[in-house]
Amino acid sequence: MRIDNNTNLVLLDTSVWIDALRGKTPHVVENARKLLKEDRVATCGPVIFEIRRGLRTLERKRVLELFDALVHLPFEETLWEEAGELDASLRKKGISIPPMDVIIAQICFHHEVSLFTLDEHFRSISGLRIFEQAAP
Repeated sequence: MRIDNNTNLVLLDTSVWIDALRGKTPHVVENARKLLKEDRVATCGPVIFEIRRGLRTLERKRVLELFDALVHLPFEETLWEEAGELDASLRKKGISIPPMDVIIAQICFHHEVSLFTLDEHFRSISGLRIFEQAAP
């Protein structure tokens, strides 16, 4: 199942959330805010997992309420197989990416959404649409 009208949706990777929530990099914060205001932010199970495991007690309520308001991209059973094939094809090319990030990339492919990430290894995945930030 694909989400309707998802062509403008952007999945924010964990690296972006961490940076934006901590206010580390002004242009990352601004781009994330802009996407949120435009109601274009999507999330998925792996990102939620990574965020939940690192949240401080004082941040939990505020951050988790924000995630409840986002578009959640479902993870269907077939995505396990597709992610495994993606990882195998990357490894054949000598590219090693953390397994959770392979799954995130496959979710982007499946739902035809862009990925906003600060992790350069995602650029090694041919055909993955990377959200390009507005310059500072």
